[in-house]
Amino acid sequence: MEFKRCPSCGGPLQAFRPLTDEEKEYVRKEKPDHAPDAYVRCTREGCRRYQRSWNWTDGGWFPPPEEA
Repeated sequence: MEFKRCPSCGGPLQAFRPLTDEEKEYVRKEKPDHAPDAYVRCTREGCRRYQRSWNWTDGGWFPPPEEA
């Protein structure tokens, strides 16, 4: 677990975790110039932010979950 600035959450540093395989597939499509393993995801409840481990300005947001 890494603690980093999250532009979505603001405030204190947030915990980030490695991406799941499904999340890596999404990032691979959105950020084809970088390896998905370079990205981490914010663990704060409700946050969908992912960003590069060493560069918080390079990231994006996962889409909201589809409702059944």
